[in-house]
Amino acid sequence: MNLRPKIPPAINHLANETSPYLLQHAHNPVDWYAWGDEALERARREDKPILVSIGYSTCHWCHVMERESFEVEATARIMNEHFVCIKVDREERPDVDQVYMDACQAITGGGGWPLNAFLLPDTRPFYAGTYYPPERKYNRPSWTELLLHLAGLYRDDRDSLEEQAARLVDTLSSGGDRLLGMTTAAEGPDPMLENLRKSYDGARGGFGGAPKFPMSQALELLLAAGVLTGNNQDIYFAGHGMRAMLAGGIYDQLAGGFSRYTVDAHWRVPHFEKMLYDNALLLRLLGKLQLVHPDPRYAQAIAETTDWLAAEMALPDGGYRAALDADSEGVEGKYYVWQYAELEALLPPETVELVADFYGITREGNWEEEHTNIPYRPGPLPAVTGLSPDVAVAKLADARRILADARRQRIPPGADDKLLLQWNALLVSGWCWCYRGTGEERYLRLATKLYADLQRQLHQDGRWYRNRTRGTLGAPAFLDDYAALAAAALDLGEATFDPDYALTDARALVDHVLETFSDAQATMFYLRPPDGSELPVATRDFYDNALPSGNSQMAHNLYRLGRLTGEAAYTGRAERMVEAMRGALQRYPGSFAGWGLTALLLGAPERDLVVTGPGAKAAAREFLSHYRPGLLIVASEVDRGDLPLLRNRYLSELRYFVCKNRTCHLPVTTAEEARHQLNQP
Repeated sequence: MNLRPKIPPAINHLANETSPYLLQHAHNPVDWYAWGDEALERARREDKPILVSIGYSTCHWCHVMERESFEVEATARIMNEHFVCIKVDREERPDVDQVYMDACQAITGGGGWPLNAFLLPDTRPFYAGTYYPPERKYNRPSWTELLLHLAGLYRDDRDSLEEQAARLVDTLSSGGDRLLGMTTAAEGPDPMLENLRKSYDGARGGFGGAPKFPMSQALELLLAAGVLTGNNQDIYFAGHGMRAMLAGGIYDQLAGGFSRYTVDAHWRVPHFEKMLYDNALLLRLLGKLQLVHPDPRYAQAIAETTDWLAAEMALPDGGYRAALDADSEGVEGKYYVWQYAELEALLPPETVELVADFYGITREGNWEEEHTNIPYRPGPLPAVTGLSPDVAVAKLADARRILADARRQRIPPGADDKLLLQWNALLVSGWCWCYRGTGEERYLRLATKLYADLQRQLHQDGRWYRNRTRGTLGAPAFLDDYAALAAAALDLGEATFDPDYALTDARALVDHVLETFSDAQATMFYLRPPDGSELPVATRDFYDNALPSGNSQMAHNLYRLGRLTGEAAYTGRAERMVEAMRGALQRYPGSFAGWGLTALLLGAPERDLVVTGPGAKAAAREFLSHYRPGLLIVASEVDRGDLPLLRNRYLSELRYFVCKNRTCHLPVTTAEEARHQLNQP
């Protein structure tokens, strides 16, 4: 007789969610819940372990694991019988993701998505891993083997899991302290910059091998260091890295925009998903590079990427969607790749060879694994007999439009329509720098409109929210959201010379973070306010990986507000934060590049340019077209006493005031004289 209790049919709880990632799983036979009180209460009530599966809608291996395991009835029955199963969109709930990703890295030494964590009913983790196959391979157990093994341990050896969970929570709670406690180098050459230079890939551009990520913040750090110190090698590295990406398959040669990373070390074969944050940060870098060494290729990439954002990422109610999937029709990259025969069918015969040479397209396929072609630029404009360079460029532009139009007839990749506060705020900053780099008002208009759209859609009843999806607001804003938005306000204030962006908006955001997110030592900030959290650990993130950490961006905001307002409390907090990170920054500068920029500026001479009087803003605008890290520019045509830099400086005639290291030159009446003062050592 079979005495095993009958398992009730699964009831998937995701159908009414708004997250595109959760909705992808709404029809699985798994009894999925969203993260929240209902699922956590059920685990406590039934004394059942929790399986938290975390990913995002454009994650390729998340899709693979869903097809192989979560859509399989027999596998789902095991999950439903032994666990309370919770699905989490990491982009909506970075707090949940960070706790269990830290656990995964502590257990396995690595991480990534899909992330599968196993918790006690009180949410403490006892095991975590990433992708598991349906059968034992890749030196990993099968998913069902793992499920049954952990369920057996929970049933028969609960004490060992309790001990493991207690050790993990202790490890996670003290993880940040180990970073903050690293010793700094003795006096001598700056080890931060030396180590960053040593890690640069001089042959292929960028940092590291395969897979290869843009690491735009590290390139920004080199650029700023080169400009501040006069080290032309640092400036060269920053431009070389960007040009290598612009020539590679990571950059969409037909429509603009950057993919998330390449699977090879030469920037050729992208993982085809496109994330908003990568493009926002790379636009910021492009704008700064254009200021230092103007290049038509930088300006073209800014324009193309902006056009791509408008065409493929803009949301109907304002703002920009989170991402585009790598897959279309279930195949990675299918939307983006080409056969040589397609060129022959679409282009005039005399143009095919030119286009194929320019974009590295061959009959055999330049993506050997898939026997197809990814457009990239193997070299400069090819020499074609009988064609002048101008004619060749015109023919290539026509061909690019034809190919882009043909590609738009294909089934497009899936889109994640979440409006995320942090990622869109980064785009505001990116466009502010594009405006400064090109002088084109278009980018400033886009930045200003996007900032207003975020206020309209994500600020309600005096409270900021992390995201909005299909008209529904998500969780309250996290540290990363506040930090990126405050930076956007500061950047807009500098680009428009409207100090209210900084004195009203940025200051309110920063003060809220100081009051609500500070840790017990009043040095760093938690990802979310720790009071009343259902999570077992209050996390503090310090790493500048694909995204700047909220802490590093807050340190930069505090430095900038301190400079602008003259308030020592802001500057002092920034100095304490950077000093606490100095040891980690010196050893691993590529992982803490945002911190590195603030450290550079705190150690550099302070410089201010104040322009007052009739026409002050127009007169000051030309100074925005130079990249001088740490130069604070303020311009006002009215007498404002709320900004210390303007006090007693308003005159009836146009005047320029230049100060260095808190010592001021005599005011001058022309931009040329002001430039001369700024350029003095």
